[in-house]
Amino acid sequence: MQVKQLSYTYPQQKRGIDRLDFTIEPGSMTAVIGPNGSGKSTLFKLLARELKPTAGTIYLDQQPITMFSAKAYARKVAVVHQHNLLYDDISVLDLVRFGQLPYHSLLAEPDDAAIKPILDYLELTPLQQQSMAELSGGQQQRVWLALALAQQPEYLLLDEPTTYLDLHFQASFMELLAKLNREMHLTIVMILHDLNQARHFSQQVLMLADGAIVAAGTPQAVITPARLREVFQINTELIATTQGEFIAQLPNQSTAN
Repeated sequence: MQVKQLSYTYPQQKRGIDRLDFTIEPGSMTAVIGPNGSGKSTLFKLLARELKPTAGTIYLDQQPITMFSAKAYARKVAVVHQHNLLYDDISVLDLVRFGQLPYHSLLAEPDDAAIKPILDYLELTPLQQQSMAELSGGQQQRVWLALALAQQPEYLLLDEPTTYLDLHFQASFMELLAKLNREMHLTIVMILHDLNQARHFSQQVLMLADGAIVAAGTPQAVITPARLREVFQINTELIATTQGEFIAQLPNQSTAN
C-alpha cells in the first residue's frame, strides 16, 4: 500500500492531514502515533475509505483504492474500529458470519466451515453461541477481530484497539496481533496511544503532528525522548529491562519540585 501526497480538509477549512507520503510494506506491522488532533483518525478513515481525500492518492496493488468496489476492497482490507455498536442481541457466531458478506449475498447460507478455524484460532469456539452483551471487553474485541478475519483480508486496520481494555487484555490482544502478523502474514496498520505498544509491536512507526508526518522509521529511531518532548510536550526516559527498553514518562520540570 502506497500513500502519495494525501490531504484532507474538513468543512470550514479545518485541516485534517496535509500531503502525506509513506509506504506500508506487505507483511509489516505499522503503528501510527501522535497527540490528539494530529490527524491519526483522519488518516485511518481515509485508509478505510470512510472519507475521500481532498487531494492525493492511496494505492493498493498499484491501483487507486477508488477503483475497487466496496466488496473487492473488503476482501483486501478489513477494519476494526475503536467504537462498535450492537443494535440487536446477537450471538458471537452470527456476528462473525457478517465477515463473509464480501464473498456472498446477504441472503446466502453462511459458510460456518470457513469460520470455525478463525473461532478456534482466537479461542472463541466455546463462546460462539453466547450473546455479545454477555462478554467482557477483551472477549468482545476478539470477536470483532474474528469478524475482520472472516473477510480473509491481506490488510488489517485497527483504530486504538486496546483503548477500553484492562492491562491484561491489552497485552494479550497486542500479542495476538503479533501472532497474526507472523503466522498469517497479515499486514497490520494500527492507531495507538500507548507508546510502549508502538515501540514493541511494530516494525514501522509514523509519528503525526498538526496533520503532517514529523518522523517515520523504526520504533527505536522514531520514539525517542527528544522527539516525544518536541511533539507530545512530555518528559521521558528509556528504561532498560530484561524485556528490552521501555519509555517511562517523568514529571514535567515545572511540576517536579
